[in-house]
Amino acid sequence: MSSKERVHRYFERAAARFDAIYEGEKPWTQKLVDGAFRKVVLERFRLIVNLAPVPGEWRVLDVGCGPGRYAVALAHAGAAEVHGVDVSEAMIGMARAEAERAGVAGRCRFTVSRFSDFEATGPFEAIVATGYFDYLDDPLPDLAKMVKLARGRIFATFPKRWEVRMPIRRLRFALAGGFVRFYSRRETEDLFAAAGVPEDRLSLIDLGRDWVAVARVP
Repeated sequence: MSSKERVHRYFERAAARFDAIYEGEKPWTQKLVDGAFRKVVLERFRLIVNLAPVPGEWRVLDVGCGPGRYAVALAHAGAAEVHGVDVSEAMIGMARAEAERAGVAGRCRFTVSRFSDFEATGPFEAIVATGYFDYLDDPLPDLAKMVKLARGRIFATFPKRWEVRMPIRRLRFALAGGFVRFYSRRETEDLFAAAGVPEDRLSLIDLGRDWVAVARVP
């Protein structure tokens, strides 16, 4: 089974559990687990939702949008359109329901597709790819496609290779039948350079477990 198929199956099974990370009301045991191992998920969410808005009319592409939390938050922040794409039908179903519940369904469009097959009409002032590059064998084609579609900033996260929790996370995904990869700082910088983003247009924000890359694309 390919890594893409393993990731697809993993997130079809884990969709509801992943979405629950963003919920305030949950069992105390789950709060402890999320606080210990998934705190960065909420930290990067708050960071990107605060950084992404720009003056005027702006459009968002959310790659690997999951249950739609970024899409809904950015629609509330003023995005005229938010396009979300994810390979998981379960995730997309949750994203559509969340947008309806939040009253922003008219500005959110969600598509079940691999990003490599997704036909998007750019440009986008903000492209978000959080928890996405973790699960790619070959990340360069996807990042290069994002750069071509961007006219503004790309916000993407990369789990650190040399981080104390890395072996635990690798083992957890292996036991669950999933796939995950990790990046050094230099590998992340080289990846953006290969996709056409020079080092002076890239910022890496250290959130402990992850790098949050902010790339400025003219």
